[in-house]
Amino acid sequence: MESADIDVSALKVRAIINTSSGGCDSASEAEMLGILKDAGVTDCKTWCGESEQIERAFAEAVTHKPKILVVLGGDGTIRTAAEACTANGAYLLPLPGGTLNMLPRALYGEVSWQDVLKNALANPAIKALSAGRMENELFFVAAIIGAPALWMETRESIRERNIFNALEKSADAFQAMFNTKVQYSISPEISGEAEVIAVICPLVSEAMSDSEQSLEAAAINVENAAELLGLATAAAFGQWRDDRSVTLSRTGRITVQSRGDIPLFLDGERVKAHDHAVITFAPKAINVIVPAERLTSPV
Repeated sequence: MESADIDVSALKVRAIINTSSGGCDSASEAEMLGILKDAGVTDCKTWCGESEQIERAFAEAVTHKPKILVVLGGDGTIRTAAEACTANGAYLLPLPGGTLNMLPRALYGEVSWQDVLKNALANPAIKALSAGRMENELFFVAAIIGAPALWMETRESIRERNIFNALEKSADAFQAMFNTKVQYSISPEISGEAEVIAVICPLVSEAMSDSEQSLEAAAINVENAAELLGLATAAAFGQWRDDRSVTLSRTGRITVQSRGDIPLFLDGERVKAHDHAVITFAPKAINVIVPAERLTSPV
């Protein structure tokens, strides 16, 4: 479903702000309420707090049965909100409040959360998003599977200025990349092993329209650590498409396994996968609020 016919002022809006994500603070609540009020939203309630309070906030917000759920936080908070919206049919408006901001960046570009909210409320449209699914976990941008994904944790430590922790994680990731191969199976004809698998959603794939009814799987073999440094994020956005080390396939299902626990990140957030995981395509998984012009312009 895609439509530009929506009056947000007539809808019940609930908002959750995770101040632990690094891109917002307690003052963000008043700022958000001001933007909502300026847009004519009258039925609104917000929850603002740190990570340990957010789970309870989601549970309470769902009982209100909102029509729009606004969430300001990191990738993990946004994925939690998305899963809540799939359960109750609410429209999601995800605002960039973390480090990677994978879904907001894919939907809105490099825009501040304040401008995303203002633009979306000024000329709102509904956009249906497909997703990938790993058991009960959804992702809307990309899954990164394999030891190179551990570099994401290293970068997070650097962002937090924890240099000792960053060095320790770098060493672990470097050692793991030589010890871990991921076996993958897309079909009886397409299988093998690679250092890393990127499973890319239509929203960001350079080779597919965002209405495509499949995922894109990229099996990537890297030869040195230098290639790895940009891999965890670059692969998610298709920048490795022409590299000779990349094997690309379109699929509705991919199975991955390894001898030990597989490092697996969904939209920038690490999840437990143990030694085996099955990823499938989920059509029309969620409806998001975007500025109407984003329905026709590239995301």
